[in-house]
Amino acid sequence: MNLHRLTFYRLVLTLVLAAQANTLFAQQHRKPATRPPDLATLERNLRAEMNFLAGDAMQGRGSASGYERIAAEYIGSQFQQFGLEPAGNSNASGARGFVQRVPLQGLKFTEAPVLTATAGGKTRTWVYGRDLLVSFLRVPRTAGALQVIEADATPAKGAVALVRLPAGADRAKRQEITRRARTAQAAAIILPETDANKQLRESGKATLPDLPTRFPSEPGSGAPDSAFAAIALRPEAFEELAALPVGSMIEFGGQTQPNEMGATWNAVGMIRGSDPAIAAEAIFLSAHLDHLGVGDPVNGDAIFNGADDDASGCVAVMELARALASGPRPKRSVYFVGFGSEERGGWGAQYFVAHSPVPLEQIVADINLEMLGRPDAKVAANTLWLTGYDRSNLGPELARHGARLVADPHPDQNFFQRSDNYTLAVRGVIAHTVSSFGLHPDYHRPSDEISKIDFPFMAQSINSLITPVRWLANSSFRPAWEPGKAPKR
Repeated sequence: MNLHRLTFYRLVLTLVLAAQANTLFAQQHRKPATRPPDLATLERNLRAEMNFLAGDAMQGRGSASGYERIAAEYIGSQFQQFGLEPAGNSNASGARGFVQRVPLQGLKFTEAPVLTATAGGKTRTWVYGRDLLVSFLRVPRTAGALQVIEADATPAKGAVALVRLPAGADRAKRQEITRRARTAQAAAIILPETDANKQLRESGKATLPDLPTRFPSEPGSGAPDSAFAAIALRPEAFEELAALPVGSMIEFGGQTQPNEMGATWNAVGMIRGSDPAIAAEAIFLSAHLDHLGVGDPVNGDAIFNGADDDASGCVAVMELARALASGPRPKRSVYFVGFGSEERGGWGAQYFVAHSPVPLEQIVADINLEMLGRPDAKVAANTLWLTGYDRSNLGPELARHGARLVADPHPDQNFFQRSDNYTLAVRGVIAHTVSSFGLHPDYHRPSDEISKIDFPFMAQSINSLITPVRWLANSSFRPAWEPGKAPKR
């Protein structure tokens, strides 16, 4: 190699090294504000996690089922991979794991329950399977005074409301009426049966109604169930009941016996706080990991995948765990929780609160995440909403620190009371749910599938929460209920 050629190669090498140095300097000194967000990796993670949790192989993650446990184990394994500490049950050797087993006590009817009406000294009886079916049942026995109302009216607290439906009332309308009655703390509602109810009833194939599974009673183990039933009654019996005097005593129930015990499953991981002064304080980030499992087919599909409800919330919790674990440890401790059996009465959350890893007064806030896989047309683009926004100063403060959060645009739906956050809120913890549920028609149907998820929206939404959550975990700010807005047990 001659001298001229050697000089040329040295010059080229010098230019290459200089270019690399300039590029490295630019990358290190580029202003964060001018750097577009890199969502590719996050969106890829979302798709992978969602494909596991909401795929057909998971059979809808039914509450207290083996598939729910698999979901908990999967989420726990992700927490472990991100470097979180385990905060679930201890194993035989005394080591803590990432999954918490919640023991449950079952209860079942020993015979068909009956609906009875007492008026004028006479009692009339209608039998489950022959005259009626039940779509929702919280306790084995409920009773109240008869009330006859139209579909858009609100039942009285403690009443058994006979609801007259308009012609063509669909499944969504019936669900709306049921939710309203539960929120009003009615003892029961009675609706005219559907064609599907009639076919099942007349086929003789209706099984005895399910009763909610619960964990064995312990002091402080959570609030007792409110008595409630949703009954579908054959037309002739419906009119016979409607003809009785308002205020007649109505009862529904039957004999029961204990069923074999099972379990529901929570997934729990934590990042221990780094500041000794406030490390004992905790932030909870939660979602429910169960859904409805396999049910009656709708358009040929019997798997209730629960992609939006609530695989989307679980994925958000996992990605927030990934983000917070990848940076400096926050000053406060942060718990990441997947609750089991939300769909069957919130038993995972109630057990977790009854056995809280920190005293309730040291929980700064619970930010629950549910149904944020699709944007809500009622709010601005790339915006999430917070249930009970005006009840505390948590939402406005998070918004002030960059969270794209606004008030729940569906106050008539009572979403603040319809998720696991409420279990903590009635115990005094500042607890709200972040969501973007726009009342889409796939709610609680097999069509709530991965194909309906807006992954770019999810990625932007989760990214928008990272900085505000990190701020909350590092600050001395403690949210508080606004005067008169704290929920009561």
